[in-house]
Amino acid sequence: MPDRLLRPGLRHNLGGMKRIAFSRPRLPALPLEGGCRCGAVRYAVNARLMAVNACHCDDCKRLPGGPFALYLHVAKGGLETLGEPRGRFIRTGDSGHAIPPERCAQRGTRIWQLPEVAPDLVILCGGTLEESRRASPALHMSTEYAAADAVAADTLVVGSFQMTRPALWARFSEIYPASTEGEPA
Repeated sequence: MPDRLLRPGLRHNLGGMKRIAFSRPRLPALPLEGGCRCGAVRYAVNARLMAVNACHCDDCKRLPGGPFALYLHVAKGGLETLGEPRGRFIRTGDSGHAIPPERCAQRGTRIWQLPEVAPDLVILCGGTLEESRRASPALHMSTEYAAADAVAADTLVVGSFQMTRPALWARFSEIYPASTEGEPA
């Protein structure tokens, strides 16, 4: 991991993760479509993704009921929605910031969050995408809570929430430069 992305005094480890060679899939063509399980809330992403990350903190693992949660960072202006999520609740993340996930009012599917510290950003829950298999994280975070697993060799891996979003977005752009129409570098 580049030293410029580490914060002094914080623990950085792979939490039992090992690096593997990996052929990244192309980013799916726009628009990206998705929604909740019952179809009451649907969305389309019409702007290039800013980043994709995986979080291994205990809270993020419990919300989807898996080994980590997958998130897609999208400019709020690049998201069209149909239906209104409700069941919004606010929790405090490892960063200390309020995280307000929004859920489908019908079935409770967690769809996205609107971070209060980044009002122009929507963080979509990766499992709600129609083509979620093509969303490959450029960063794994909170890996001190991670189960033993493998991650792509070019992925940033950090322990605690110590990355700034701009550093994540920059790494995503290095892996998926805009000039290559979604091809990995």
